[in-house]
Amino acid sequence: MVDMLPRLAAVALISAALVPAQNNWFTPAILKEPAVAKALESVDARSSAIVDEWVHLVEIPSPSHKEQARAEYMRAEMEKLGLSEIRVDDQLNVSGVRKGTGGGPSVVFAAHTDTVFPASTPIHVRRDGDILTAPGIGDDTANLMATLEMFRALNRGGVETKGDLIFLASSQEEVGLLGAKHWLANSGYHPDMFIAVDLASNQVWYGALRISQYKFVYTSPGAHTLESRGAPSPAKAVAKAITALYEIPLPPLAQGIDSFKVPVINVGMIGGGTVFNAIPREAWFTVDLRSLDSATQDRLATAVVSAAQQAAEKEGVGFHAEETGVAIDYSKGLPQSVRLNQPVVQTAVAVANFFRRPGSAEIKPADVGSTDANNAVALGLPAVAVGAVLEHQPHRLEEFAEASSMVPGIKSLIALAVSLTTH
Repeated sequence: MVDMLPRLAAVALISAALVPAQNNWFTPAILKEPAVAKALESVDARSSAIVDEWVHLVEIPSPSHKEQARAEYMRAEMEKLGLSEIRVDDQLNVSGVRKGTGGGPSVVFAAHTDTVFPASTPIHVRRDGDILTAPGIGDDTANLMATLEMFRALNRGGVETKGDLIFLASSQEEVGLLGAKHWLANSGYHPDMFIAVDLASNQVWYGALRISQYKFVYTSPGAHTLESRGAPSPAKAVAKAITALYEIPLPPLAQGIDSFKVPVINVGMIGGGTVFNAIPREAWFTVDLRSLDSATQDRLATAVVSAAQQAAEKEGVGFHAEETGVAIDYSKGLPQSVRLNQPVVQTAVAVANFFRRPGSAEIKPADVGSTDANNAVALGLPAVAVGAVLEHQPHRLEEFAEASSMVPGIKSLIALAVSLTTH
């Protein structure tokens, strides 16, 4: 890390002026402390091996609800790290604690083990120079690898922290942030701060999108195609409902939240029927609704459910709505200004800007979130989401990441962990 300090010092000075000094606990001087410097240098020495292990981890299939193989891998690695209180819970969350000396805040670093890709998806990492391409290469396997290596580097350097560092390899993030929600409610731990390592390294999020997900199901007795003309049809109800949903007026697009376009209503899946030549006895579709605030979310959710039900009534078919467990109660969430100025956020912003690629745009915190940190925000717990690599096109088969961004990303996590737990 020593060789990076001169060329990044100017960035750090500029960044430090942008955040309240009392809330930013990061200073470049901490990176020169012998144990920390040793930890940072050890990452450079392992750069090639880290990428190889990253590739190996990517090629372990881990769709949501089927994270067993990756969970076992992380459990074994936590044991090698010598973490205490290693646990695998009934939702396949894996967690362990790196004990501090006492007197500092306890901080969770959470990266999720699941991906959005079915187990049948062919996963083979392609290397083309600095570019690694594969489903799940970034979200969130890169950050899982970076978090694991961060804990290893702290051990290699002999870094002591006052506060405990908790490593959480969470499950079921992609299907509603369910693993971390379960862990926060049932693990027995009450951390002082929560960090979701689940973004690109040029992003810092401190908010939480409101998310509602529905499955609308339409039913009828069915009939042969030759008897279908003019008869009630779940398929027609689905078509009418989807059209109606996309005609619901949306508020203006929120500004300053990266590339997100919210509020938004999206139909993600459509299904039903068993044969070509019959009215389906059942047809269904799903809706993903997201907004920045609870009031907007509640208003749009009412409109969505109403439109879906009216389509059933007009077509004369049966109807029922299923809501997934993704909904989170944000009644304990803190105001935007409070969340923004929490040390975990301001320190994360300062660290991200110190380690960002030279010549790249300044990283600004966004009041948005669609990560495990949402659960902590809802509880009023100081929380932020950060990232360790430059990743692109997440949730696509063409997902890719920049291999050279991994080492500085790991170093940024080391700096963040030490800054927060030794203050």
